[in-house]
Amino acid sequence: METAYIKSPIGNLKITDDGGEIIRLDFCDEFINTSITNKNLKLCVDELNLYFQGKLKTFKTKIKLSGTEFEQKVYKALLKIPYGKTATYKDIAINLGLPKAARAVGNANGKNKIPIIVPCHRVVSVTNLGGYSGGNGLETKKSLLNLEKVYL
Repeated sequence: METAYIKSPIGNLKITDDGGEIIRLDFCDEFINTSITNKNLKLCVDELNLYFQGKLKTFKTKIKLSGTEFEQKVYKALLKIPYGKTATYKDIAINLGLPKAARAVGNANGKNKIPIIVPCHRVVSVTNLGGYSGGNGLETKKSLLNLEKVYL
């Protein structure tokens, strides 16, 4: 496993790669300057920096989704939400063939281990922004949506 840190407009991020796949992206207080030998981790750092500059809309970084079978289905659905767009928890549930599972979709979103790349910030409630468990909560979600020019 190899880790790298980046400073971003929403705070410091710690990225963990295992065997050439990103397995975690964590909001953290510390910043540790590290040398990166892993190509995928280097790509991820570069892509995140471009994303925060508004110059990248689609990540090519290799990731490894984890969680229950349902959670992984939710994460795969999140990956289909385009940059600058949103979907509701209900939309995702319907797309999964489980129209009454909006709350379960929200719970899965909260367990997403690779935020930003797996864009859980693009999922909103029918009536409001919904929640966000990363960084500074809803302020972080609003910042990410504003970066993508989504104004709700």
